[in-house]
Amino acid sequence: MTNKLSNIVVTTSPYGSKNSDPRELLERLCLDNNMKVSYNETGRKYSREELLQVLQNKRPEIIVVGTEKYDVSILDACPNLRMISRVGIGLDSVDLDECKKRGICVTYTPDAPTNAVAELTIGQIISLLRKTWIVDSEMRSGNWDRFIGREISNCTIGIIGAGRIGSEVIKKLSSLCPKRMLYTDTDPSREIFPEYEWSSKDRILEECDVISLHIPLTKHNVKYIGTKELSILKKDACILNTSRGGIIDEEALYMWLSENNDASASIDVFEKEPYDGVLLSLSNVLATPHLGSCSKKSRLAMELDAAKSVDNYLRSENLSHRVV
Repeated sequence: MTNKLSNIVVTTSPYGSKNSDPRELLERLCLDNNMKVSYNETGRKYSREELLQVLQNKRPEIIVVGTEKYDVSILDACPNLRMISRVGIGLDSVDLDECKKRGICVTYTPDAPTNAVAELTIGQIISLLRKTWIVDSEMRSGNWDRFIGREISNCTIGIIGAGRIGSEVIKKLSSLCPKRMLYTDTDPSREIFPEYEWSSKDRILEECDVISLHIPLTKHNVKYIGTKELSILKKDACILNTSRGGIIDEEALYMWLSENNDASASIDVFEKEPYDGVLLSLSNVLATPHLGSCSKKSRLAMELDAAKSVDNYLRSENLSHRVV
C-alpha cells in the first residue's frame, strides 16, 4: 500500500508553528515511505477556492485537516485520497457517508482539546459576568466606569451538551459553587452528574443566568438556538458557544442582543470563518476567532495525535479514533 502513496497535504493552519515535533514526525514518515509533505503556510484557514486548487495540484493520498469543508465536490478533487486525519474533535465538516462509500479512512483527536476549550469557557463566563472586555475598552477611552457585575456563586448555570467538553466544564464549575447547575444532552440517557439537575433544553433557557453550548453540529441541530429559543431567555442572560458555528442563528442572536442591552454573548465559533459579520458591531458580544483549542498543550497534542494517526495508517495498525 505505502508504495502507491506520494503526497501528504496539511491543509490546517497553524500546524507545528509553536512546536516542530508534529512536522518532524510527518517528515520522518515521508522519508520512510518515499512520500512528500506540504503545508498550509498562509497562517489562516484556506478559502474553498484555495483548498480546491491545492488539492487539485497535489492530488494527495493523505490529508491532515482542520475545519475545512470536505464535501462531495472537494472529495472529487482528490481521486487518490485514502485518509483524512482531522486535527481536532468535530467532524461536521467531513462528509462521513461519502468517505465511507469511497473507502477513505477518517480519524480525529477527540481528547486533546477538551481541557483547553473547557478553560476558555470558564474564562469567558467570568468575563461576561464582570464585563471585563467592555470596561477595558472604556478605560482606553478615558472612562473610569466600575461596572457592578455578578458572581458565579449567585448564578444558575445551564450546560447544554454533556460530552467530553461539557462534562469538563461542569467539573470545573463545581469548584466555583454556582447557585444551581442544570445540564442536558442530546443523549437523554447521559445523567452522569447526579449532584446537579438533569433538565430539558427549554427549562435551561428559561431559568439560567448563564447558558453554555457544548453539542456537535449535525443536520438535526442547525440553528438549535434561534428566535424562538432566544425569546425564552432572561433579559440579562449570558450565552456562550464554544462548540460549532451554525448551532446559534447568528442573525437572530444579533437581533436579540440589539434589543436586550443587559444580555451578552461569548461566541468563539461562527457559520463562516473568518467571521466579519454584524455581531462584531455589538458591544455586548465577546467575540474570539475559534480560539477554544488554541493553547500550546492542546495544539501540540492535537497535531501530534493527527500525525500519529497517519503513522498508524501507514503501518496498517488499528486506529483507536478511526471513524470510517
